[in-house]
Amino acid sequence: MNTLPTSPEAIATLLGSFQPVVLEDDLLTPDDVEQLRLTPVESLRVVMLNGFFMPELSTLPQDGSVTVATTLNTDSPGEGVSIRIKAGSVLAQALEVLHVSFSFESEFIAQPRLRVVLEAGAHATLVEQYTHLSDTLCLNNAVVEVFLEAGARLSHPRLQQESLRTRHLSSLHVNQAAGSHYHGTTLAFGGAWSRTEFHVAFSGTGAHCDLNGFYLAGDQQTHDMHLDVIHNLPGCSSNARFKGILYGNGKAVFNGNIVVKPDAQKTDARLSNDNLLLSRAAEIDTRPRLEIYADDVQCSHGTTVGQLDPEMLFYLRARGIPQTQATLMVCDGFASEIIDTCNAAALQQQAQTLLAKRLASVTALAGVKDA
Repeated sequence: MNTLPTSPEAIATLLGSFQPVVLEDDLLTPDDVEQLRLTPVESLRVVMLNGFFMPELSTLPQDGSVTVATTLNTDSPGEGVSIRIKAGSVLAQALEVLHVSFSFESEFIAQPRLRVVLEAGAHATLVEQYTHLSDTLCLNNAVVEVFLEAGARLSHPRLQQESLRTRHLSSLHVNQAAGSHYHGTTLAFGGAWSRTEFHVAFSGTGAHCDLNGFYLAGDQQTHDMHLDVIHNLPGCSSNARFKGILYGNGKAVFNGNIVVKPDAQKTDARLSNDNLLLSRAAEIDTRPRLEIYADDVQCSHGTTVGQLDPEMLFYLRARGIPQTQATLMVCDGFASEIIDTCNAAALQQQAQTLLAKRLASVTALAGVKDA
């Protein structure tokens, strides 16, 4: 089993064990991008290779509604990317940020940095994808910062489908001004192990945040999702829903924390984590927490851990559906409640394909045979 580092010391040691990546010219081609992208050909696109911005492979509007600039990373070689969407702009097309891991070298660390600013009243969809073209041992240490000014609305589906030899660290920071709306869904399929952190803070009243997450962990794979939502102002709301499916000796950790400060009256905060274990060796460590220091609030949290429902399987089997197909149908229904929140058709289809492919042998792993 791959052990996921959790302490700052362990993570620092891990970072130091990989060599900084260098930009390799002419490595990624337009055909590669066409093969990997999840948005239509006419959509806006920002391409990053091993953490480096590739302007020649990117496509941006000419009307000034979106500007992209590079920023020097302070802790790694290369450049980060800053995306700013002009006040009042409503993007008709999704903007895809494509992170590609690809190198003929091995044991390298890529550190992509992405900053996204939606000015007041702007509306946009940002599709973010982490993928690969080579099965190389590497570490992807990503930081994404999202700033929503007053009344801005962002839909932000994210798909992590990196190589099973990749180690993936991702930190998402969301700051919301008054009346803004953030709707994000993170899907974790790849990586030998991955850790995704979500940090949400409100800088204005009346803001709302939807956080959704799904993880699929199989043999020799570990996923960790850590959530911090801080309600420090009145009248804001958040809804966090996370689900996981684990099979073989897959392992996952969910650590969710919502804090309601004393001044955050009229807060509405919800947190849930549900897990489906398909084998005896699978393991989940789930810790949803609420810290409430205000009295006029509506808050709830909960978690479930279970196996396949035998009554549901029996219902499907009684209608002539083989055990294997019935099992996959139950798993698909469980995961789709999160996957469908992406509101991005191609990304959802890719996620469903990954799920079906990975779970094709799940009944064999569970020792189940068709009648």
